[in-house]
Amino acid sequence: MAWPETASPYERRSIVSGMRVRDGAGTFLGYVTRVSGEHLYLRRWLLSRHWGQVPLSRIRHVTPGVVELEGHGAVDVAPRSLHGEIATQTFPLVEPEAAHG
Repeated sequence: MAWPETASPYERRSIVSGMRVRDGAGTFLGYVTRVSGEHLYLRRWLLSRHWGQVPLSRIRHVTPGVVELEGHGAVDVAPRSLHGEIATQTFPLVEPEAAHG
């Protein structure tokens, strides 16, 4: 599938957790952990406690399984507040009114 243009929003929507991230020279930087409105968060390996962040503006191209960035080198260290588990909310089951009758 051909994208409308390089680094289009259509490409960015196809980024999912676990994809490999490479810089402009092809050097492996890590795996995608999360994507926010402004940054792509990654880990060097999937169980690493150290996260990095890259501005979405550095994304050059997305191919199946790989996110390619512009430029070379290191990523910024991500804030530790993002390192926890994803908070989820589970509501208790409620019996229908007819069952109480």
